[in-house]
Amino acid sequence: MRALRPYLVAVLLTTVTTLLLWILRPNLTPANDSLLYLLTALVVAISQGTRPSLLASLLSFLGFNFFLVKPYYTFHVADPRDVLDLLVFFACATLTGQLASYARIQAERAQRSRTFEEADRLKTALLHAVSHDLRTPITIIKTSASNLLTFYATLPENERIEMLRGIENEADQLNKMVGNLLDISRLKAGSLQMNRGLNSLEEVAGDVAARAWQLTHQERIQICFPDSIPLVCFDYGLIQQVLSNLVENSLRYEPPDRKIEICGEPAQDEMRVLVRNHGPSVPAEERDLIFEPFYHGTGGNIGLGLAIAKGIVEAHGGRLWIEDTPGGGATFVFSLPSDGSEEVQ
Repeated sequence: MRALRPYLVAVLLTTVTTLLLWILRPNLTPANDSLLYLLTALVVAISQGTRPSLLASLLSFLGFNFFLVKPYYTFHVADPRDVLDLLVFFACATLTGQLASYARIQAERAQRSRTFEEADRLKTALLHAVSHDLRTPITIIKTSASNLLTFYATLPENERIEMLRGIENEADQLNKMVGNLLDISRLKAGSLQMNRGLNSLEEVAGDVAARAWQLTHQERIQICFPDSIPLVCFDYGLIQQVLSNLVENSLRYEPPDRKIEICGEPAQDEMRVLVRNHGPSVPAEERDLIFEPFYHGTGGNIGLGLAIAKGIVEAHGGRLWIEDTPGGGATFVFSLPSDGSEEVQ
């Protein structure tokens, strides 16, 4: 019976929400209904865990369809466009519950390892992602779906396609956010798996530059490595993620008429990679803080990319820091130990 308690709580809260929405149905819009159901899924996820939140999301989806979408009291959907609205709601409710559950799980793990202070900081950051960073793509998805539902017959085909593409892009953004949350959770839990081997940092830089070109169709990156550089022992995929995160952040602030530079240089007992941009400099007091999850600095929300990059580099025994770019701008520098490296002829 104790094992069933979280699921009973999920059923009870969803039932109460459905009853309330049914009573207020004449005075509420579908957008109001979906937001209240999302709040219920969020409360269940934080208080009861992942699986009960999935049950709450499913029951909310069924209750929404049965009691609040015409024709009432049937699962048949008269207007096929309502199907899109329901599916978007179900995806948002499920994702909201999952993100909130990750925050709860991380807090519990930190308590078990007697790092309550770190758990409180991480939980705050993750809950901030749920309450703020998640809100933007969900709002865009919901608005686009509602506009398609309301104005489908009068919208030109190109505008309908544009709205659908917007929904797809924001769904990709949500997926990326979940991936980042999983990565930062693994880093904090010390469970990151690495497959190290001797690799070329110049090759990593080339792959990152090629992907940036595929996304932007612009040559925004210049690569400069010495003619003879050592191979370094690292996990290729993880260091590629580090460099991708640094490049993505740098491109955000790079003037449109300039190119960021990815340079490699050997140093004593280590190999360094520098990512230079020519935008605004990072104030000295923020240079450590911007590597914290979801840090809000003078330039806005940093997100998780830099925190993940720092965690991966440190897991390799390296360092990540910021310097001034000569002439103005910020330079991200990360180093990896050169032990076990060999010269490339």
